[in-house]
Amino acid sequence: MGRRGGVERRRVIFIGVEGKSDRAFVRFLQRVCDEAGLHLHLDVKSATGGDSLQVVDYARRRLVRHPDRRSLAARLVLLDSDRIEEDRRAGRDALAEASRRRLDVVLMTPNLEGLLVRLHEGRETHGIGAGDAQDQLQRLWPEYDKGSLSADQLIRRFTLADVTRAARHDPQLRTLLDALGL
Repeated sequence: MGRRGGVERRRVIFIGVEGKSDRAFVRFLQRVCDEAGLHLHLDVKSATGGDSLQVVDYARRRLVRHPDRRSLAARLVLLDSDRIEEDRRAGRDALAEASRRRLDVVLMTPNLEGLLVRLHEGRETHGIGAGDAQDQLQRLWPEYDKGSLSADQLIRRFTLADVTRAARHDPQLRTLLDALGL
């Protein structure tokens, strides 16, 4: 790693996401990485909504303007798996576009709320439908509010142990943690 003024540069990982809740999850992961002593920066860019292809396109546009794009350690985009097939049927293949743009896709199954359910101890292997994910999460976490989710709330609720335990049963989450070095 290069040095600038005697300080080792952090590895930069670009992560494109759909909205505020996903951005909060990445910021939570940044705090987990910091606590684990990893010297990296998660550069999260939020598309503020849209379908999967719009999220990929937004990430691509942000990468073109990224000052360190050639030295990025990874280029990721987090997408909800429940939207992928619907988007494909509509002729909008986010996975193919991400591949063309050299973005690695990490699918949250079926969505962020489903992933958060599986971070709760004893729920790691819990199969959950997209339509039920938010209701199940709110039963486990009554204070959960998608519109105001923050990294602080996530860090108070979950730990690295919760994430790694869930990743043993979720290859996509494992891929994300591997990219981060966790």
